[in-house]
Amino acid sequence: MKMKLIGTVIAGTALLVVQAQAQNLVQNGSFETLLVPGVKVSTGFGGGGVPGWDGPLAGDTGVDVGTSIKAPGAFDGVNAAYFHNNDGWAQQTTAGVITSGQNYDLSFWTMNIDTYNSSWSGGAIGQISVEVYYGAPGSDIYSQVNFNLGLSSDGNTPGTWVAQNLMIPSTDIPGAAIGQDIGIRIWNTSDQANVGGVSGSWIYVDSVNLQAVPEPSTIALLGFGALGGLLALRRRHA
Repeated sequence: MKMKLIGTVIAGTALLVVQAQAQNLVQNGSFETLLVPGVKVSTGFGGGGVPGWDGPLAGDTGVDVGTSIKAPGAFDGVNAAYFHNNDGWAQQTTAGVITSGQNYDLSFWTMNIDTYNSSWSGGAIGQISVEVYYGAPGSDIYSQVNFNLGLSSDGNTPGTWVAQNLMIPSTDIPGAAIGQDIGIRIWNTSDQANVGGVSGSWIYVDSVNLQAVPEPSTIALLGFGALGGLLALRRRHA
């Protein structure tokens, strides 16, 4: 009975630790909050038009709103970010402070939409890229991770949302990053995937989520620490 109780305490503590860590470090990751609600942002991510995000005030990059998005619409809510190839970016230095021994999990959804214009024939290979940095862009954990989205369909076929994921193990995080805020930058690099071929892809991005994930050994130590405290309390009351 005691062993069962001990196992329950450890498992329960580990669950609480994971739940405490599993919060999205990205502000406005689904682009639902806009400086002017309900109005499409078509001049880039600079100037505070998309709270939480930053970027240049130029290019065919921004946030599409509601029904103006090509079917099937946004993945989460009514808004989604859109990126034209090598034409602006979105970045965010989060409030997540990097600690030693901590892994991170970045996830988001993409839609390759050469379907944006019904006159386009499709066939462009879509590629979205992510920089993971600490402190400020250029201080990189990963300078550029590419996600190949395959060929786009023609302009009469709705796009499809596809899940993307990047695990960032603590072993890849340099010592200089400890104590710094973790950040991400997103941009469309479809032309890099289309050397000598078709470019001009539009890519939608939605539901950007970055979570701190403790290593299993850390969870175990916290669990045993809580167990030790429980046993000490029981001895004092015995």
